[in-house]
Amino acid sequence: SAIGQTNGLSRPKHINGNGTDEPVESSAAVTHSEHFQTLLDAGLPRKVAVKLDEIYIAGLVSHSDLDDRAIEALKEFNEEGALQVLLQFKDSDLSHVQNKSAFLCGVMKTYRQREKQGTKVSDSTKGPDEAKIKALLERTGYTLDVTTGQRKYGGPPPGSTHAGVQPTVGTEIFVGKIPRDLFEDELVPLFEKAGPIWDLRLMMDPLSGLNRGYAFITFCTKEAALQAVKLCNNNEIRPGKHLGVCISVANNRLFVGSIPKSKTKEQIVEEFAKVTEGLNDVILYHQPDDKKKNRGFCFLEYEDHKTAAQARRRLMSGKVKVWGNVVTVEWADPIEDPDPEVMAKVKVLFVRNLASTVTEELLEETFCQFGKLERVKKLKDYAFIHFEERDGAVKVNISSSASFERLLVVYAQILTRVFPQALAEMHGKDLEGEQIEIVFAKPPDQKRKERKAQRQAAKTQM
Repeated sequence: SAIGQTNGLSRPKHINGNGTDEPVESSAAVTHSEHFQTLLDAGLPRKVAVKLDEIYIAGLVSHSDLDDRAIEALKEFNEEGALQVLLQFKDSDLSHVQNKSAFLCGVMKTYRQREKQGTKVSDSTKGPDEAKIKALLERTGYTLDVTTGQRKYGGPPPGSTHAGVQPTVGTEIFVGKIPRDLFEDELVPLFEKAGPIWDLRLMMDPLSGLNRGYAFITFCTKEAALQAVKLCNNNEIRPGKHLGVCISVANNRLFVGSIPKSKTKEQIVEEFAKVTEGLNDVILYHQPDDKKKNRGFCFLEYEDHKTAAQARRRLMSGKVKVWGNVVTVEWADPIEDPDPEVMAKVKVLFVRNLASTVTEELLEETFCQFGKLERVKKLKDYAFIHFEERDGAVKVNISSSASFERLLVVYAQILTRVFPQALAEMHGKDLEGEQIEIVFAKPPDQKRKERKAQRQAAKTQM
């Protein structure tokens, strides 16, 4: 019989432990690392253990780089899926990946997402030019940490660039409309012109391997962040491709509706502190005609964006009730620092907490002593006082009243910096039985108008 023979010679078949016709591995032909048996003992299928061991031997990753969580997650895949995951992991550029275990878990998550969507890895996906990235890192001395979700340049920068503490609020900018195939080698040279960069986080789409079109850049100083907005907003980074750049505001404030109108600020603080963590303050507005009642909504201010997000999820879950009712919760429009140059030209005062008996005539009579007025406009329990000259408005300017500063801390800080000579001649004074509160009116916020229009459009479509 010619079966099993070659040139008349019989060739024995080796049956391996899986009962297939594949040859049994010969110790003379196959070399395993010292951790190969550990992978088998951990429960990985033999083929999967062999593939991962090959990655070890190639020096792409060491056994100590992968924790138990990554190995356990790999075991949840069938053999074909695990091999595909390891192949993608092996083909990834791991040179800038600091946490390889987390990166492997990210590759597994992406694989599952692709399975659900029925998509495959695109061989044509163009990543960064590694030669240019390497040249950038050598020139600046910064580090680059790559995960499946983002690429982080710096954080902290080298000591020769900035040796100070981590920057605070107001130093981060948002960069949008980034071409999807653009990376640090094009972004950094543009933005470092504004000042020293603390870190740059380019958000990545694991499914495509391209960026998501936006990034966050933290500068070492607020001045550099403001300069970056001026220099780079609407910058044509590629032909026909203009960036959108603005100061990033980490929102820590929630809008909450369906509040019983009889509740006081103290009662609201007590109730929401029971069901959420990190609550710093409650901002409450009273009805113009009845100061004992609130307007049925409030703003909750939390320690930071993270605690605010956790509170939002909890309150929106439907499981948490406040005074026996489910409340409505939305992100409040973030308070952004007004541009000092713009605020320096403001000639309008915003006056709130006015009694219902206060008329425009009374306001005009009260404020005309500080300068010539253009007009006075009262709406409900607040009003706008328009001066012809800024000096008149400055004379009436606010003091740092603790209660008011909580409500309008941004304005107070700006005014303290820009107008140290400001006099508190009217703020906190009694007018028709109510203590009035005064601040420079903030110019119209175009972004807020756009957000409001978008919300209205979304409600109309529902």
